[in-house]
Amino acid sequence: MKRVVFVLRLLVGYRSAKTRFLSLEHLQKWLIVPSSLLVIATLVLSCGTVQVYNEPDRPVFHSGETTLQAAEQADSLSVVTFNIRKAVKTQLAASELQQFQKTRNADVFLLQEMDEKGVEEIAKTLGLNYLYIPIVHQISAKKDVGNAILTKGTITCPEKLLLPHAKPLSKSRRLVTIAEVTVHGEKILVYSVQTETVVMSRKKRMDQVDAIIEHARMQLPSFKYVLIGGDFNTLFSKSSRLAVEKFRNGGFDWSTATVGTTASAFFGLLKPRHDYIFSKGLKLIDASKMESSKSSDHFPVLATFSMKP
Repeated sequence: MKRVVFVLRLLVGYRSAKTRFLSLEHLQKWLIVPSSLLVIATLVLSCGTVQVYNEPDRPVFHSGETTLQAAEQADSLSVVTFNIRKAVKTQLAASELQQFQKTRNADVFLLQEMDEKGVEEIAKTLGLNYLYIPIVHQISAKKDVGNAILTKGTITCPEKLLLPHAKPLSKSRRLVTIAEVTVHGEKILVYSVQTETVVMSRKKRMDQVDAIIEHARMQLPSFKYVLIGGDFNTLFSKSSRLAVEKFRNGGFDWSTATVGTTASAFFGLLKPRHDYIFSKGLKLIDASKMESSKSSDHFPVLATFSMKP
C-alpha cells in the first residue's frame, strides 16, 4: 500500500501544473488509472483479513430504551448522517456533534464505519438510544465495522439487510441497518447505509442501491415516513447521478441535494458527494453540512423536516 501511495504522489506532483487547469470531469478521468492501482492493492492486502457476518439476524447490539426526550409532539425532525472513518476518532466526533449548534439536538443519527465502542461513546455523550449491526470483523484491527442508528426516541424491529455482491478476494460485504424509530410521536422507517467503494464495478454498486430501494418500497404501505441516509461511495459524478436518479424514480426525495460535496479523497484532489439523505412523506425545511468537522474524511450532513400536519 505504501508503494502505491508513493506512486500516486509522484503522479500527482508531475501533473499538478496541468491539473490546475483541468475541469473536474477531466480530473476524475485522469484519476481512474491511479485509483484502479489503489483498488488492486487494497484487494490484495484485504484478502483474508476480515471475518464476514453473513448471518441474517446477528450480531445485533441494541441499547436499553432509556431516553424519552422525544416522546412528545414537535414541529420539526432533524436527521444527521455521518461516516466516522474507521471509528478512529469517535471521541472527537462525539464532541463535535455535541458542540455544533445544528447537530447537538438532532433527533436521529445515521452512522457508518462504526464499532460498538464508538457507538456507545457517542450515544452516551448525546443521551441517545442506539442500534448497531456490524458486517465484518477486522482481524488485524480486532474490531467490528458496521452501521448504526441513534435516536432520542425508541428503536424497534431491528433488521439487517445484506447488500448483494462481495469483494472478490476478502468476500467482505456491505449492509444496511434498518429499524422502526418512534420520535415525536411518529413512527419512521429508518435506514443507515454504506454501499461499496470503487473496488466494485459501478453496475454492482448500483445493484446495491436497487436492493435498498426495493426493500423500502415494499415497506411503504406500512409507513407514512421513511428516511434513508448514509455513505453511498459515489466517488465520481456519474455514480452520483445514477444513484439519485434511482431514488427519485423510486418515489423518494433527495433531501440533501443542496449541500454539495461531502467528503475528501485522493489527497484532497477530489471532493466527492458521498453522503445523502433520501426521504418519503417528509417536508424538507433545510439541509446543510458541518465543514469544520475534523473527526473524519466525511462531513456530518444534516436535514431538518417539518413535522406539522
